[in-house]
Amino acid sequence: MKFISSIIFLSITVVLFFFVINPMYTEVQILTKDVSGYSSALNNSTELQKTRDSLVDAYKNVKQEDRDRLNHFLPSTIGNIELILEIEKIANLHGMPVGDIKFETKSLESNPSGTIVASNAALDNLPYGTFPMEFTIEGKYDTFISFLKDLEHNLRLVDVKSISFTVPTGATGASGVDNSNIFSYSLKVQTYWLK
Repeated sequence: MKFISSIIFLSITVVLFFFVINPMYTEVQILTKDVSGYSSALNNSTELQKTRDSLVDAYKNVKQEDRDRLNHFLPSTIGNIELILEIEKIANLHGMPVGDIKFETKSLESNPSGTIVASNAALDNLPYGTFPMEFTIEGKYDTFISFLKDLEHNLRLVDVKSISFTVPTGATGASGVDNSNIFSYSLKVQTYWLK
């Protein structure tokens, strides 16, 4: 009888192990792995919060004047009208009229806030957008160099992509003024904005 009860007890133990204890142990191991993954995610979240808080503190320590300058340097919208006015202002300082302003209207779209922004499918994954435009100005070579220097030192980020010029055809213009040193310059520029 002891032998039979030992075999029954051993059989019950084996059945309990395979059908109850082993599945529970496997489930506990899976839950332990999940807990370690969640702990790692929680630690990463805590580190990100600390980094965010330090960046917010650093941002709060930046003077409002400097924030305004940064916003002007790389604005959150293209501000194409403001850009044209800035270029025109710089050109007017040198007595160079701006004309024939061109930009791609198909690359402009309205965002939810109602402002016009430039869109380019190839650059959609970048944190910034680009806005190419072309314009012409007229003036003497020395004045044009001064214009380019002022455009370079302007607070707005503008890249000059190409420059072409035409030589004056006649020595005097329609008004009788000597135009032999007045060239027509065609510029292609590109500016940037944050998305």
